[in-house]
Amino acid sequence: MFFRVFHQQRGQLKTFSTKSIILILVLVGWTSALTDIAAQQTDIAILLPSTASGAAEGDVNYARSVSRRFVRMLKSIGFSADQLEEASAANVPRLQETSSNPYRLVILPLNPKISTKTALLLKSFVARGGKLFVTYNLADEIASLLNLRSIKWMRQEAPGQFTSIQFDAPDILGIPKSVRQTSWNITVAEPTSQQTKIIGHWYNAEGESTGYPAFFIGEAGVFFSHVFLPDDIRTKTHLLAALLGHLVPDFQHAMAKRELEAMTTVGHIKNLDTLTKFVGYGGVSEAQQALQTGKTVTNEAQTEYARKDYYKAMTAARESRNALSKAYFLSHLSDETEGRALWNHSGLGAYPGNWERSAKELATAGINMIFPNMAWGGLAHYDSSVLPQSAKFTKYGDQIAQCVKAAHKHKLEVHVWKITWNLEGAPKEFVDKMQKDGRTQISSTGDTINWLCPSNPENVLLELNAITEIVRNYDVDGIHLDYIRYPGSRACYCDECHKRFMLATRQHIQEWPASVLPGTGQHAKAYVEWRAQQITRLVRLIHKRARQIKPNIKISTAVFGGYPSCVTSIGQDWIAWAKAGYVDFVCPMNYTEDPKYFTDLLENQLALMPKGVAIYPGIGATASNSLLTPDAVIGQIHLARFLGASGWTIFDYSANISRTILPAIQMGVGKHKAEPVH
Repeated sequence: MFFRVFHQQRGQLKTFSTKSIILILVLVGWTSALTDIAAQQTDIAILLPSTASGAAEGDVNYARSVSRRFVRMLKSIGFSADQLEEASAANVPRLQETSSNPYRLVILPLNPKISTKTALLLKSFVARGGKLFVTYNLADEIASLLNLRSIKWMRQEAPGQFTSIQFDAPDILGIPKSVRQTSWNITVAEPTSQQTKIIGHWYNAEGESTGYPAFFIGEAGVFFSHVFLPDDIRTKTHLLAALLGHLVPDFQHAMAKRELEAMTTVGHIKNLDTLTKFVGYGGVSEAQQALQTGKTVTNEAQTEYARKDYYKAMTAARESRNALSKAYFLSHLSDETEGRALWNHSGLGAYPGNWERSAKELATAGINMIFPNMAWGGLAHYDSSVLPQSAKFTKYGDQIAQCVKAAHKHKLEVHVWKITWNLEGAPKEFVDKMQKDGRTQISSTGDTINWLCPSNPENVLLELNAITEIVRNYDVDGIHLDYIRYPGSRACYCDECHKRFMLATRQHIQEWPASVLPGTGQHAKAYVEWRAQQITRLVRLIHKRARQIKPNIKISTAVFGGYPSCVTSIGQDWIAWAKAGYVDFVCPMNYTEDPKYFTDLLENQLALMPKGVAIYPGIGATASNSLLTPDAVIGQIHLARFLGASGWTIFDYSANISRTILPAIQMGVGKHKAEPVH
């Protein structure tokens, strides 16, 4: 197995590479480097819908998620944004006609309804030269401002109908030729004036135009027929910069400044001098050449900025950073055996129906483990007699069988990713039966949650049977458990949990669930411990039953990074599992763009982990709202190695990761593969 286990206590890692010593030099001042990268602008407002303005609660929550992504994208190009409630927008001074310092741009991330008062406010805003950036929803009042007409809302007619956008807008400086985005529905619109142009169309998975417009631009602003999703986020950020620079030319100054300040911050390194030393210690000639190219273009970027040609300065700064990133990638070599893993959420690899291509690609990049998501609480992508079979199984066949065959051919280990308890995606009839039989969780307010209750013996048996079926029928190297927890502190408070908790504690509890609620209940602490015991029981039983079938199989878990808070919040006591020997390695989901926070999490985890149990920290390359660039991913791998982790795991293997992250890994961190340690 791919284990590299250290005596994981602080101060007891006795060997450091020269490059790791360089890391120590750049740890100092990290926080200030992250927070003082660019002078933030406040010329942008995001107008959020609210239930008070008539929007549904689901739309409000999703709009906030979209807004958070906008905020992160804007920050990466040099801007901050004020997030405003639509219901109270009329009271915001900078939106008033009398404002001496008005906003320059207002973003409507997902606004299904616009009140008459807000419509008049935005009409006045546009009349005074303000610009709008609107995504997905196109209320009539907003459509008229953009010289558009909403035709219909459209769901994809077949999977892959909307997978990319190609642009035809030569007058917009810096706009990419295309951007990848897999959308499932769009708003179909059309211009009502020649002043508004279609600048981008949707294309399908085969690269064919659908004929449906994706982006419109006019004097008043931009409309995008869906929302920005996390895939291909770096290109989308460049797209956003190009559109904002076109709408408000003055914005180019701030964006160019941000690009110049960021161009020599690569991976875990924050300046050119330290990068030069790092590359020098690596001794790779190709890296030295890339470094020199980057330095040359850095000077060009600074020259163009001094000339106030901000577009050329931005372009040169990006070219410089690409060259410096290449030098950084090439300077990482792997001289120790470690677990190099990728989660694969789809269960289909990066190329549905072609595990051979995925396995070969991963092995070529130096990856040695794959965690394919093959089963949920009520769904299986393989030939199961325990769980309902999925549409993916029906269309593409047995995914575990195909994955194992291809992966083992290319010397990849397969650790089947099993999501426990969660019934997402399960057939309606299966979920209905679970609810009817009282096997699903109940919230503190009495609402049904589509998760199986961990205290129910039938649910424990279902999970055990599903996992032992996989171990018995397939030549897998391990079982990787996820969602091995409660959904949150709000569950489960079903009648059966009430009875079982009283039986376990030998107490009569009449006020339910009030007496066990976190923070206020008389028996809250005991209930926290009891919930954790329900989850630990399943981990213990899986370990026992799986090892009875296949003694060498490895058991691992994806866990929350913050410990011990996760014991209280979700019943996940993964340090206890490690100490009891129930797991062979853990993958804490340390999803962050902040290298200092990543370091803090991992140091705490390594200090708590018993000797002999490995940690492969999770790196959220495509986690929700993540803007991790390839060099940032490599930087976190470097940190994991320096701190003494036994490997690393990246979320989430897809065609997007294949295009962006794998090439960076292949250049250095995955280049030399040592023999596995037995």
